[in-house]
Amino acid sequence: MVKLEGAQEVILEVQRQLRDASIDYWVKYVFNTWQWWVNIGTLILPVILWWKLANKKILLEILLYGFITSSFTVFFDTIGETLVLWDYPYLVIPMDYILIDTDYAVLPVAYMLAYQYFPRWKDFIVANTVISAVFSFVAEPMLVWLGFYEIHGWKYIYSFPIYIGIAIISKWMTKFLVKKQITATKNIREP
Repeated sequence: MVKLEGAQEVILEVQRQLRDASIDYWVKYVFNTWQWWVNIGTLILPVILWWKLANKKILLEILLYGFITSSFTVFFDTIGETLVLWDYPYLVIPMDYILIDTDYAVLPVAYMLAYQYFPRWKDFIVANTVISAVFSFVAEPMLVWLGFYEIHGWKYIYSFPIYIGIAIISKWMTKFLVKKQITATKNIREP
């Protein structure tokens, strides 16, 4: 047990050093820069746009779908950042190793709008293939060019099937959960 505790303490110390370095970097080089403000804008504006366009009749279903897609994007972003496949020099908050404006706003809003406007599976897959191509081959290179995103061995083509997979799996999960809720509601007996 002593070896395990010693190894854990080494990891904790490295994490503390990383925390301190991250905060120092963020305060000196990120906070209140134009890049930081762009990230703030891309965190807020897509949500406002989505709210104006969202079909309020199926609001909870769309939000469920958005939550699931966001969970997947955060999961994959965390893996990529942890494995140092990419990183983000300009973060909204220090010690946040994911690009929260993308993971919590831009991608989920794009996915939710496709979910709402393309309810049939075939149309949905086509729409999300286009969205995935735009994110993989236009947005990611543009973010690299602007300095918001740095890749370390990652290729844009790797993102393409991941974006499509997130959309499809999230829709399947959402439809499954909605169907379960409908079935459960029908089985409730009125007193």
